Amino acid sequence: MMRNKLTIIFLLISFIAFSQEHISFEEEEGFVLGNLHEQNDWEVTEDQEGEIISNQIITDEKASDGNFSFKNGHEDDFDFQFMPIFGAAKLFDEPIDFTEGFSLSYDILVTDQLGSDFEFTLFGINEYEEWIPVAGVGVENRGMFYLIKDENYDFDYAEAEWEPNQWITIKIEVEEEEIKYYINGELENTIPNFSQLDIHGFNMLHNNYGHDAYYDNIIMGTGDLSTPDYSKAELKIHPNPAEDFVSVQLPSEIEVENISVYNIIGQQLISTTSTENIEISDLSYGTYFIRITDKNGGITTKKMLKK
Repeated sequence: MMRNKLTIIFLLISFIAFSQEHISFEEEEGFVLGNLHEQNDWEVTEDQEGEIISNQIITDEKASDGNFSFKNGHEDDFDFQFMPIFGAAKLFDEPIDFTEGFSLSYDILVTDQLGSDFEFTLFGINEYEEWIPVAGVGVENRGMFYLIKDENYDFDYAEAEWEPNQWITIKIEVEEEEIKYYINGELENTIPNFSQLDIHGFNMLHNNYGHDAYYDNIIMGTGDLSTPDYSKAELKIHPNPAEDFVSVQLPSEIEVENISVYNIIGQQLISTTSTENIEISDLSYGTYFIRITDKNGGITTKKMLKK
């Protein structure tokens, strides 16, 4: 098992203190290229013979934050499955009390449509020691998102849609009475907290119909979930279209953690903490995405045209 002990201790302390934990699968967090199983206590799916499947890996093929990401890859040695079962899971050191409020966001990129469904689920454990969904989002193969709404994995579709090879930011907020789902900063649905279970961990699974997904930049924390609503008019990108420089206008009370510019295949081209006069003169003509992360954990993505 490979780990950076100081980093792990720091993350554990910050998690207990109701701050944030950030998992970006980087070397400085104790991750190495290769199978994710047993790296920082992650568990990868076993086959029927009890062997760990092979294509659930830390990779440097794509990343939305840093150099590495988790590849939830197709498993060539197996047929397609009735439901998502291939992938990896992370158990928390201690269950999260659902009454305290919990938020988790992550970036996902899926390589192709008309392949697998890729599902991210927060889970609890009931009185019968069964893993039960607390909340979850699926990137469905036809270009839609589905939002889990009960313990039987029934779901509603979101209004948002997705395109291959583009990073998407998804956020789930669990409060005592309700669950909120966000896609690229937009609130997609609010539902009752159907399970009323503490959160024991999360998993990232697919049903092996083909193609791959990449996960990165997982940010989670407990406590007050109130964050600025980035869907409102206070947040602006100007000018847009832009030629040499672009600026991000935010409400005055918002402190920026990071601003990143990505191309349409998910490559990070610019990373800065400045909101004014971000130089884009070296970028080619076309469409780009600006992701803004604030110090309260709020994340949104805006489209920008470079002329």
